[in-house]
Amino acid sequence: GINAEYGAGFLYYGFSFSWSELGDNIYVSYIFAAIGEILAYIGMGFPIRYLGRTLSLMSFYLLASATFLIALIPLNFSSTFTLEQLSCLLGSMFVSAAFCAIYLFSAELAPTSHRGKMMGYCSSAARIGSFCGPQASLLFSWNKTITLILFAVLAASAGCLCYRLPDTKGVRIPSTAAEVQQRKDRTDDVTIENKYDS
Repeated sequence: GINAEYGAGFLYYGFSFSWSELGDNIYVSYIFAAIGEILAYIGMGFPIRYLGRTLSLMSFYLLASATFLIALIPLNFSSTFTLEQLSCLLGSMFVSAAFCAIYLFSAELAPTSHRGKMMGYCSSAARIGSFCGPQASLLFSWNKTITLILFAVLAASAGCLCYRLPDTKGVRIPSTAAEVQQRKDRTDDVTIENKYDS
């Protein structure tokens, strides 16, 4: 969870500070970014509810990574609108959805007895990412290709690291650390039984 929080903070604030580099008109770029963010917050509820937390979060990060790589293709739709702008807008929407989802997910992963401490660690990781992201966005003025590749690699890494997180959809939130350990032991036992059954 902490790695995903860092990645979300880095990518979210990295893009928030770089829209001026992605279009000819800074105001139009930020209006599109705001509309995209609103749509991301509205749209993220469906996958979280029906696909589960882990799969949704992985999908948000991996789709963001793919859109950042697609943005490297030099294609102009018109004299003012490019594939780079569209892909970065979609990527920032997926990052916004991931940032929102990871806070929900992090709170559900921690038992009640440790939730405050866990959320403090995760928020600290997100804040460190939010300090680094705007610095990385300065690379846009130097080389957009390297910056987009950096963002794509970071998003893909965060998505892959979410694979090992247990899904909390439809599962009662544990109250103590002992309940988390019991749940982990039961999951390990099921995995071992399935391995020997096949």
